Amino acid sequence: MRNVSGRANLSVRRDHPRNVRQAGKMLVPLLAVLAAIAMIGVGVVAVVLQQEREKLQAKERELQFALAENEQFKKQLEDTQQAKAQVDVELGTVRTRLSASEEELTKAREEREALTRSVEDRQQEVDRLAKELEQARSETQNISTKLTSLQSERDVMNQRLAELERAKNELESKVLELSGQPSVELDKILVGSGADAAAPQRSASAIAASGAEAKGKIMIIDREYDFVIISLGKRDGVVMNQEFQVVRGDQTLGRIKVEQVHDELSAAAILPDSRKDDIREGDLVSVL
Repeated sequence: MRNVSGRANLSVRRDHPRNVRQAGKMLVPLLAVLAAIAMIGVGVVAVVLQQEREKLQAKERELQFALAENEQFKKQLEDTQQAKAQVDVELGTVRTRLSASEEELTKAREEREALTRSVEDRQQEVDRLAKELEQARSETQNISTKLTSLQSERDVMNQRLAELERAKNELESKVLELSGQPSVELDKILVGSGADAAAPQRSASAIAASGAEAKGKIMIIDREYDFVIISLGKRDGVVMNQEFQVVRGDQTLGRIKVEQVHDELSAAAILPDSRKDDIREGDLVSVL
């Protein structure tokens, strides 16, 4: 055993230089290859590092941009919060104003309703006044018509008065002719006048006691104004408002009422219940 091991060691020692030379020849290409691989690796690593650096720079830029955006967002958030706070304040103010506006609106509605009722009342009042005005206009028209009628009647009465004045003058002339008195003045004769109603009157017995004739006659008759002139006067005891009956024979034609008294003559109105058309000049009159 020991011989075999010695031989093997001897053989190895003899082949060692040769093996070293062969190994050195093989190691050079391998080292070249390894160097190339290393250089390629270094280049790849450099490229990768460059790319990683660029990516890192890009990430940093993105981070800075993100930080800037974050700061901007923070500022915007602060501005938004401030704006929100201001909006909340304004919203509170608006709500307060809205509440006040609602109260004012309620009050305005109540006032409008009251005003509407007032307008309706005023309209009713206007309608009533318009109706009264229309009625007043109608009454005014009626009054104007009546006034025109009264003016016409007044004109007619003035005309009749003028005619009565002329008739009076004619009667005075006739009385003067019939009685032979210097002058007899007859005032206007108005049937039913009460101007002298309070004057003292004398009864038929007083006239008889004075010795005056109880009978006279109609001297003049005016049919237009329904009055007569009789032949009895103050001297015969005739007084204002004394009544006589008009007779012709056995017929009683009516009654007359003294309106004016003169010394020997009197003017009397023919009363409505008399037969006016039958009374003539010359008919007798006697005290009732």
